[in-house]
Amino acid sequence: MALLLIVLSVLPVILLGRYIYNNDFDKEPKGLLITLFLMGVGSVIVTVILTAALDTVFPFFSLENEAKLDIFGLIPYIFIGVALIEEFSKWIFVYLFGYHNREFNHAYDAIVYCAFVSLGFACIENILYVLQSGLSTAIFRAITAVPGHACFGVWMGFYLGMAKTADKHQNQQLSTKNKVRSLLYPVAAHGLYDYLIFGSVQVSAYTLLFLIFVIYLFTETPKKVRQLARIYYNIQEPGQMAASSVMMTSSPVMMPPTAPSSSTMMPPTAPSSSTMMPPAMPSSTEYSYQFCPICGEKVVGPFCPVCGHNHAEK
Repeated sequence: MALLLIVLSVLPVILLGRYIYNNDFDKEPKGLLITLFLMGVGSVIVTVILTAALDTVFPFFSLENEAKLDIFGLIPYIFIGVALIEEFSKWIFVYLFGYHNREFNHAYDAIVYCAFVSLGFACIENILYVLQSGLSTAIFRAITAVPGHACFGVWMGFYLGMAKTADKHQNQQLSTKNKVRSLLYPVAAHGLYDYLIFGSVQVSAYTLLFLIFVIYLFTETPKKVRQLARIYYNIQEPGQMAASSVMMTSSPVMMPPTAPSSSTMMPPTAPSSSTMMPPAMPSSTEYSYQFCPICGEKVVGPFCPVCGHNHAEK
């Protein structure tokens, strides 16, 4: 029975890891992914240490005090004592071992790194809970808690990917902003997830709110995956932007020359060898971007409406 419970605990981790990995067009080294997964396991230890330290300094966050808290007292207890500590424990490993890694050359790589660290954390946590509580817990956590940790990792990776791309463009203000978002967004999502579960014991309506939030989280997160998976811009490549990160819509330079019609008043000129290559300095009317390579926002024209990056500049 114990073996079955362990298999049920690990199976959703494997399936979610495979989903994240398969969406990576430039696959990361498996050795790096294993390392990051193990870092996620290590983040459990960091969480235990930080939790013990917080409990010692502030007895309010002790496990014994949890049962005494009302729905208002649960807010700082969950968001700080649980969500912040757990997500920071994951974030710091990604930042130290993934953010500056030479393999980090596309924005989507950050989603891969954060997701694998999160799944390492979720794997150990899931095994401990399931062995203690049994089959029903294994099934419930397989469709809620484990995907939840993966979603928190995706949101963390989304903004770390945007921060890394902003670094490439030497936009330190935007980079710092996205680094902060990469921690705050997962903390907010994780905190709300746990708060609605804990609070549902006292307020039955929280159960419905929990289901609504889970549906939202599980539908919005794949959009983040698809959004970064479409950005082929190489953030390690020196010089101009990668041509694969843009979509040409109106410029003739990417199209082979067509035969002139009989009504052409001027004799056609032979195309130069550079007509098949994107120009180093495109004009503001030549490109239509599917997604901004800095913040990932859908954008048409030279300026991103969110980060303001001028795509017409070199």
